[in-house]
Amino acid sequence: MKTIVAHPGKQHSYRLASALKKDGSLLFYATTFYASESSLISKVLGHFARGSNRKRLNSHRNEDLRDCDVKVFCEIGGLIEVLASRFDSSRNVYRWVHRIVSDIFGIKVAKLAIEEHADAVIAYDSNATACFRYLKKEAPEILRILDVSIAPRPFLKIVYDKEITESGRDDLRILNRNLWNGKLMKRFQQEIDDSQFFLAASDFVRTGLKWCGAADSQVLIVPYGANVSSDRKCRIISEDEPIRFLFVGQATYRKGLSYLIDAMDGLQDKAELTVTGAFNAKDWFVKNSLNKPNIEYTGFVTGDRMQRIYENSDVMVIPSFSEGMSQVGIEAMACGLPVICTTNSGVNDLITEGENGFIIEPGNQEQLKEKMEWFIEHRNHIREMGEKARSVAENYSWDRYEENVIEALHKVIDGESN
Repeated sequence: MKTIVAHPGKQHSYRLASALKKDGSLLFYATTFYASESSLISKVLGHFARGSNRKRLNSHRNEDLRDCDVKVFCEIGGLIEVLASRFDSSRNVYRWVHRIVSDIFGIKVAKLAIEEHADAVIAYDSNATACFRYLKKEAPEILRILDVSIAPRPFLKIVYDKEITESGRDDLRILNRNLWNGKLMKRFQQEIDDSQFFLAASDFVRTGLKWCGAADSQVLIVPYGANVSSDRKCRIISEDEPIRFLFVGQATYRKGLSYLIDAMDGLQDKAELTVTGAFNAKDWFVKNSLNKPNIEYTGFVTGDRMQRIYENSDVMVIPSFSEGMSQVGIEAMACGLPVICTTNSGVNDLITEGENGFIIEPGNQEQLKEKMEWFIEHRNHIREMGEKARSVAENYSWDRYEENVIEALHKVIDGESN
């Protein structure tokens, strides 16, 4: 099978490209920005970038690929999109740029697939609309596979509407206005309708795809892997010290952080919370918690520093309203942390209730606080639960992801071509 992987950004697409390259079935990896020796933008940015920015720049390179395996389209547009994502607080300009870039990029990828007689194109949700529309019309024999990194937007609107109604807060609508834009929602649905198969990391994503009309036979469940692992033994916690809870990710309402902050009220010296990830000090729930003595905000942390943060924590909390598969959850489990997560986190697929963590409903303040208090009152169980979490996470390495995704793709691509 000759397959093109196309992503104007990055996400986990490098892992998929690596898997196909090792399998001998990668035709090209297509993107908008790649740190190759021939990239002028890469050279210019590399001259000025320092510290974490240089690390981010250098991360846009896949050591498993040769430069000739990579096709770069819309490089200037991709750079503009990155800048818009950094500086457009409203996200409106960013979304507009994103749609333009992804459509131009997608058509170029579709034409490449036709010229090179590809068997399949794997593109990513919210980036595949123009590509798949073009292929469906001009080359329907080329398989269109959508890698779905988060539950589909039409389904998320239902999830968010429920939270808005129950909480009386409009944060999710303000942050995701595109979900209440009829024209854009038709675009998201069209992308799903034009796809023939779907790569989904979790059962939550599959549920969303089925709600949008996909059949079970079209959805291939392939969980992600973890970036870190640890042989560290979970620490024994004395009765007089607080339990160290950890949140990792962008500190947004969608991630459920406001509920976690509220759950810390009343726990005082019994618990500490570390919030690791970019945050906006003006967000009401962040602003109200910045001076709380038992909550620490670290800001963005590069991947090479994350293992130490996991190892210095006791329990991972993932209170998200929507994820595809929370990779930080797998990483935390790999480092020996039991997990409290929601039914919408994806990582709940890995949790056996009461053995390596607990599963709660998103937005359920009472359930969240109850499980946090359980860990405080049963601290002697944390080490054993953490070891069970580590044992489960061993089955979710990136090597295992590569094996699983190749097996799934061979079934559908080879099956369709026979």
